[in-house]
Amino acid sequence: MAQIRDYRKLAHDIICEVGGKENIVNATRCATRLRLVLKEEPEQAKEKVAAMAGVITVVENSGQFQVVIGTHVGEVYDAVAEELHLDTENLQVEQPKQSVMNKVIATMSAVFAPFVYILAAAGLLQGALILVNMAVPSFAGTGTYAVLSFMSWTPFTFLPIFIAITASKHFKCNTFIAVLCCCALVNPDWAGMAARIADGEVIRFLGIKLSETTYTSTVLPPLLLVWVLSYLERFLEKKLPEAAKALLTPLICFLIMVPATILVIGPVSSITANGIANGYNFLANTAPALAGAIIGGLWEVVVIFGVHWGITPVVLANFDMQGFDTFQAFQTIAVVAQVAAAFGVFIRSKNREMKSVSLSAGITGIFGITEPTIYGVTLRLKKPFICGCIGGAVGAVVMSFFHSAYYAYAGLPSLLTVVNSISKDAPMSFVGEAVGCAVAIVLTIVLIQVVGFATRKKKRSLTQKKAAQMRKFVEKKLWTAR
Repeated sequence: MAQIRDYRKLAHDIICEVGGKENIVNATRCATRLRLVLKEEPEQAKEKVAAMAGVITVVENSGQFQVVIGTHVGEVYDAVAEELHLDTENLQVEQPKQSVMNKVIATMSAVFAPFVYILAAAGLLQGALILVNMAVPSFAGTGTYAVLSFMSWTPFTFLPIFIAITASKHFKCNTFIAVLCCCALVNPDWAGMAARIADGEVIRFLGIKLSETTYTSTVLPPLLLVWVLSYLERFLEKKLPEAAKALLTPLICFLIMVPATILVIGPVSSITANGIANGYNFLANTAPALAGAIIGGLWEVVVIFGVHWGITPVVLANFDMQGFDTFQAFQTIAVVAQVAAAFGVFIRSKNREMKSVSLSAGITGIFGITEPTIYGVTLRLKKPFICGCIGGAVGAVVMSFFHSAYYAYAGLPSLLTVVNSISKDAPMSFVGEAVGCAVAIVLTIVLIQVVGFATRKKKRSLTQKKAAQMRKFVEKKLWTAR
């Protein structure tokens, strides 16, 4: 993949190759991918876009045309959004039919991807505080620690508001109404009422008994609130008189959606998310080695298809219920193994271009972004990807014997977030995570040196050959002229 600087041109070229503006229903992005929903895919669009300078590859999944770009996806998406006028398009665009699962995955991606780096930054700050507290135990009692600690928890406390912003754009409803409703869910007064209910007090709304569900750090309640809100808002826009819409629409939405969430949506969705998390936890507790082998070995396969965002509610539910999560601990081993595979290719390869690409991809992977590693190196060469999966599975199994877990959320699990497994109540957690990562790294690199891989040389087209010959001819003439 050649590097480019003109991302506006790349965005324009992608739009043209997929059939133009009129063929694009919607465009979103995640940490590394531009995700397009197309009415229909033109012939050879996938091959043509994948061959563009600045594009790693193209993946079609979850009803989306996913253009893997890497760390510069933000610049490309901004240019695409500007050219498509995403904020001013007609909201009633007919969506192509998708399965329920595809819609769920697409929604999770659109909602969480825009602020994943915010969560990652807060998670790294939490990890840093853990390290400082281990080195200087008295630091935990200082005001400096208190300030940094509440700062690190801020995006998780107000997670429903972040979700309100991104979900309102995805479901195409008024962002300010969505934020207003979700702000009510994290209002300290409601947290106080929920605490009183948990202590045995009975509080009713319109005669209906309220539950003690709280909404800070939750995912599904605000997400479902905004989804239902989008239908209610469109209904009101059609029924209310034009002169009253500006005032009555937010008022009615606010009066309906907040009580509906507290009474029905919140309790039901929380039970659902916790139930799914408990199902995973049952496997992790009863057969941790099996859970490790599955996640450590197959997680990057899930990443290939771009459906990895679907696990986010389960992970956050675990942190909310028990204060720690084992899934991200296993997930980190899988990520580290693929990064090790890239460095393994760098060590073994004699091809100068492949050494450069693998080194660059490996460094990027250290920060938890593995698409350049997968598409640019390991999956492209096949055997290194398999070696990474084997290394990840074995490393995660070894880690499972230590019962390691993450005690701080990692937006992008990576080698840098291993410190999130540190806990004074579980001293072997970090040891297990470190040992698991070490096993995955060493085993993956050794496997690659043993089994090797074949580097396919790209055949230059006739035009490219002629251009090279012409360039040499011109250079020769210029040298002679000197």
